[in-house]
Amino acid sequence: MAEVQEEITAAIGRPNDSHRHSTRRLISNSVAMALANVAGRGLGYVSLLLLARHVSAHYIGVYAILLTTSMLAELVSNLGLDKVVVREMAPSAHSGYDRKLFWLALGTRLCMAVVSFAAAFALLRLLFKDLGGLDEWTIAVYLSVIFPTVASRNCEALLTAHERLRPIAWSQAFERIVMFGAVLLLINGHLSFAGFICFAPIAGLGRLSVLISGMAAGWSSVGEQSPLGVNELLRQSIQLFSVEVLALVYFRSDVFFIARIQGLSSAGVYQIAYKMFDCCISLFSGLLQAAFPLLIRNRSRRYLGQLLIYGLIAVSVPVAIVIVLRYPLLEFIQPGYSAGATSLVWLMLTAPLVYVNSTLSNAAIAAGKVKILIVLAIVLIGSNVGLNIALIPRWSINGAAFATFACEALSSLILVPAFLLTGYVGAKRP
Repeated sequence: MAEVQEEITAAIGRPNDSHRHSTRRLISNSVAMALANVAGRGLGYVSLLLLARHVSAHYIGVYAILLTTSMLAELVSNLGLDKVVVREMAPSAHSGYDRKLFWLALGTRLCMAVVSFAAAFALLRLLFKDLGGLDEWTIAVYLSVIFPTVASRNCEALLTAHERLRPIAWSQAFERIVMFGAVLLLINGHLSFAGFICFAPIAGLGRLSVLISGMAAGWSSVGEQSPLGVNELLRQSIQLFSVEVLALVYFRSDVFFIARIQGLSSAGVYQIAYKMFDCCISLFSGLLQAAFPLLIRNRSRRYLGQLLIYGLIAVSVPVAIVIVLRYPLLEFIQPGYSAGATSLVWLMLTAPLVYVNSTLSNAAIAAGKVKILIVLAIVLIGSNVGLNIALIPRWSINGAAFATFACEALSSLILVPAFLLTGYVGAKRP
């Protein structure tokens, strides 16, 4: 009888021990990513601030266009593979690396990178005849950052599945440091604006090298091989790709609309306000990344609720601070940037909605409920484009910021009831 009791106690204790271990790892990874994001994106914000104080808003607008274009190219190149790789590897992550899936995903990404590089270059030459005097060679060099970037994303997916986020944090911080060095060279007259732009692929290679060194320690282990072939991998990734298109379209298409309708200077002012919003988002992006493998393995609806509640409490603090101090923060850069104060309010009010929608989207992906996200993407892409076209001509950057807020609010109105009705059922292979 005593032996049976011991077995029952041990059986009950093991899940608790596992839960505590998972919680400690989640906190450790989240803190590591949060610190790296605060330091890295803070450095990125300082870099943009220094640029804004030493170059005109026109050049900031050029930089915003290039950044947005590279984001589009990265989106196409990744083809939704990040979530697929993590979802397939996470259930058996502790048994070692799945080399087959890693190399299959990397080859797919690099092929798509060639396509996205050509498309991004053609898009820039078609829409903008004069990008601050940058020649075609400089633009091509800048866009070449897509190749080390997609390789880095593939490494990050593998490390995320194994809940090893510290190498990711270090690599992203290193990339920011390199670009910060380029900014210092620019403002001290040792580098032209074109030369600064060409530093992007160098920073990307540095990020990749840090990730490779972080993976090397565990590369000798071989885990359970995924049954996915090329066709199945592409089928699943394209589903998630259609969802990721939404995120970039309604978060960054407004820059193109502002630049085309209001001019590059207005796009530059909006970029400064958006950067503050982006810094706030970075505070909880590490938590979302660290929690995703646990959402795949954990079937608890209570766990999902805790993520939502604690995350909302955390994100509300920087949101309130930035809203209260918006005028001093913008005027510190240059008096002209205070024109972005109202748009900054709308963007910061969007941040809590972004956290809720991102958490619920991750839970839907983990549970194999991608179809609801695809339907949501179709609805919101049309809504965002329509709102931008209607609002930007009359309200400029304030209209663009409100469009972002409205689309996130609509997303919450769809996702929250959907989860209340269907519940969160945990990991499920599609």
